[in-house]
Amino acid sequence: MRIDRRRLPVLAFAIILISLSGPNRAAAFQDDAFNQAVAAYNQNHFAEALAQFKRVSGPHAQESAQYIGKINSYQDAMSVAKGIMDRSADERDANSLAYAIQQFEKAIAIKPDGPWNPADQLARARALKAEFEKAHASASKTMDSDYCAKALAAAQKHHYTEASQFICAVANDNPAYSCGGDEAVHLCQLDTEMEKLDNISEPVDTKRQPPPNPVPSQPSDAFDKARAAYDSNDFDRARALLARVDANAKPAAGEYLRKISNYKDFYANGEKSSRAGDYQSALGAFNSAAAIKPDGPGTPQIAASRMELFLGLDKFYSGDYAAAIQHLQNCAQAGLQKQTIVHFYLGASELGKYFLSGNEDPSLRQQGVSDLLQAKQAGYTPAQDVSPKILRIYKDLAD
Repeated sequence: MRIDRRRLPVLAFAIILISLSGPNRAAAFQDDAFNQAVAAYNQNHFAEALAQFKRVSGPHAQESAQYIGKINSYQDAMSVAKGIMDRSADERDANSLAYAIQQFEKAIAIKPDGPWNPADQLARARALKAEFEKAHASASKTMDSDYCAKALAAAQKHHYTEASQFICAVANDNPAYSCGGDEAVHLCQLDTEMEKLDNISEPVDTKRQPPPNPVPSQPSDAFDKARAAYDSNDFDRARALLARVDANAKPAAGEYLRKISNYKDFYANGEKSSRAGDYQSALGAFNSAAAIKPDGPGTPQIAASRMELFLGLDKFYSGDYAAAIQHLQNCAQAGLQKQTIVHFYLGASELGKYFLSGNEDPSLRQQGVSDLLQAKQAGYTPAQDVSPKILRIYKDLAD
């Protein structure tokens, strides 16, 4: 069979059409879609990249899934870290900054040149943590020195109960601290033992005769002064005065001394747990201190409310909106923290729960909008790591 040479161009065109149809054409389309998605990812256009990767199938499907995982992990890490960095200075501590640093490092490991300048954010977080630790170390050193001096002075006067309270507080924070040439932990043990011996009553000598014409003891006003010092949160003066009360006031004085000791223990445990990032334990300790004296030194009611706020923020960024709502409602009812922050994140948590439940409860959305409106009317500027959907609602609210 002879082929007409004049028909060769037509046949060639037909062959090209056939090669571009069916599986070959589909594969070419998938290659192009994947390449466009990778280009968007490299240019930090994550929203566009995600949309493109989700449409890819065929040979590049597994690679696309890996890119999607990278983008989600990067965004989650940066969102959490930026949420911590956007808090006010009094809402950050060394542990929260350490967690932010960890999340920034996680994001950098995924994409060093990713959006939101992770390297700059990491450097800032490290600098803030170093400043915080330096300030805390200075304050701790000053407190240890002050408590050591008070413990030595009390021990010299044989007031071992007072001495043990001061030096044991130092030992709890820094066991090896040198106080008067001895380690705090050893002095704590020594003063505690001396306190026990000091409290043992002397045996009654039945042969000893009372002095002639004993002079009746006059009532002392030491207890009233001690109670006034306690009420004004001058615990050191209160303890010194309570040690000098007359016999009739000793039971009441002992009760006040127990209150002071328990209060200081609870508050110290609250601070320690807060520094460790264990806000739930810190909340319990501060509430226990507040049960003894709500307006005591350090104001435990405010400290407990601050822990509620930290827990609310932590639960919000963890996606546990129900728990976040509970903590933030407690904080709002107390009214002791920055209410603009509280109401914004309370509203954001309520809307997050509403969207997560499939928009089932309109009253939840209404309450969320109401709380956001309170925050906006107070002039609150939200962080950009909150859901864009919630930020749009917040932006559209009338002031």
